[in-house]
Amino acid sequence: MSSADFREPWFRLEGESARTFEQEAATEIAAGHELHGLALAAVAKCEGCDSVVFRASDGTFAIVHLSWIRKPEAPPWPRATRLGGFIAVEMAMDQHEH
Repeated sequence: MSSADFREPWFRLEGESARTFEQEAATEIAAGHELHGLALAAVAKCEGCDSVVFRASDGTFAIVHLSWIRKPEAPPWPRATRLGGFIAVEMAMDQHEH
């Protein structure tokens, strides 16, 4: 994916910024959550809310709405929408509402 793949209000996450979102997702996603146990790489964030696109270590993607409580959430929180590939991600990003 390149920056050109993202339309407003989404923007690319890289470097330390991406790591911040990855760390918060790892903190919030507890046992029993559908994303628990997967390594998540932050790809993009919605400028209007706390939703983040992550690429999971199983090759899928997810849009996750982080709560920023800095502790494990009770599943199904944080709210997540699993997506198969890039085309599904692009469609979900285009239809995203906050």
